[in-house]
Amino acid sequence: MFGVDFSETFALVARLNTIRMLLALAAQNGWTIHQMDVKSAFLNGYLEEEIFMEQPEGFVIQREEEKVYLLKKALYGLKQAPRAWYSKIDAHLLDLGFTKSLSEFTLYLRKINDELLVVSLYMDDLLVIGSNMEQIDVFKREMKNVFEMTDLGKMTLFLGMEVQQKQNEIFICQQKYAKEILKKFNMKECRSTTIPMNQKEKFCKEDEAAKIDEATKINETL
Repeated sequence: MFGVDFSETFALVARLNTIRMLLALAAQNGWTIHQMDVKSAFLNGYLEEEIFMEQPEGFVIQREEEKVYLLKKALYGLKQAPRAWYSKIDAHLLDLGFTKSLSEFTLYLRKINDELLVVSLYMDDLLVIGSNMEQIDVFKREMKNVFEMTDLGKMTLFLGMEVQQKQNEIFICQQKYAKEILKKFNMKECRSTTIPMNQKEKFCKEDEAAKIDEATKINETL
């Protein structure tokens, strides 16, 4: 509500520790991590608040230019859109028999005949792992029946991380991301070194003492 909690935002993202846990679990058990993407995810959520919008350019009704539209579903750019999408997919996963983690609201588990299926949400991306490939295929069909989705197959790229999956082995690197950073700051052709600092730099006890004195002065000022 504007003026009450309008500045509060909600981000539907899994913690990085959770992603690491999924990678470790998959590697330990020899499972394959699958990735799915929801198309136009924020357009699926229904709004609980009463929100109006002006008539969009090119769709203004003549002689009724002063009228506005009452939104029923979320749009990109609304502060309520991420939470509305989360409420939609959360309800759907619970209806499918999943149990939500008490410590991680984007982590869901389902167990059928001792076969475990784990789903992690990161905005419009879903990471899926499980002990039975048939259950994973069933889940993909269940999602496609409700949402317009893209099955990306085995996870190969996620949050800037390049992922290579092999039997009981998962390799992660950020080579592509690092090259993009170097290109952004015009350092693509710079000389590489195994030590990211000046090799000729020398330190002594006086330098450390000076740093401590400076830090003390700053704390006293604050």
